[in-house]
Amino acid sequence: MIANLVYEWRRLWSVRATWIMTFVYLVITGLLGAGPLFLGEEISNGQTWKGLYSTNANFLCLVMISVVASQFFGHEYRYGTIRLTLTEFPKRERVVLAKTLVLAVYVTIATFLGWAVLGVIGSIAPEGSIGTEGPGISINGGEPSELWQVLVFGFAYCLIAMSLTMITRNLALGIVLPLLTFSVIEGLISLFAQLANGKMDWIVDALPFANGSAWLTNVAESPNAGLIFAAWVVGAYLIGATMFFKRDA
Repeated sequence: MIANLVYEWRRLWSVRATWIMTFVYLVITGLLGAGPLFLGEEISNGQTWKGLYSTNANFLCLVMISVVASQFFGHEYRYGTIRLTLTEFPKRERVVLAKTLVLAVYVTIATFLGWAVLGVIGSIAPEGSIGTEGPGISINGGEPSELWQVLVFGFAYCLIAMSLTMITRNLALGIVLPLLTFSVIEGLISLFAQLANGKMDWIVDALPFANGSAWLTNVAESPNAGLIFAAWVVGAYLIGATMFFKRDA
């Protein structure tokens, strides 16, 4: 198993896009975090450190690192290196587990780097623009998230992206499908539900990213949002892993 982990770790950082997308992720995180501090007016109960550190759970940030997550399988299918991987490591369950663990480590590193960037921005922000009183400003909507929620949500989003590449064997779809679902498809479903006079409310209540966002931003009206989102994440992962075990390389 150690050999699997070393192989995946080296492969991760040998791909140029890993470095590029991590850098872009940090830039976007910094810009989004700086917005309320440098563009907003100094008001009481404005931005807080908690609100600032919830920035890198924003959808735009997660799209960047989901590109890296999709490459765990998508890059191998795209360039045919999956055959070499399975030749070296024929036990597929170890391949899936190693990729999942390395993905978790990568997301953790990226998240902590994002917090480091936000910490620097907060330290140079204008006096009075950030403090500890009040809930703070969350660009994700709702209340600012706890640090562990930011980390878990980022990993869950990336796990969905990786799972979709296992299912579709397509790098682009692993990136685009979560993006479209989050930004467009769920909004359209909610719109159609309003026109259906309540007949589609059960679908709206079960949408993955709507529930994920509700859990992330502590929406009191959605007490089961975290469980619903977790069910989607685990379901996609199990389907992807099962298809990876059953299909030929």
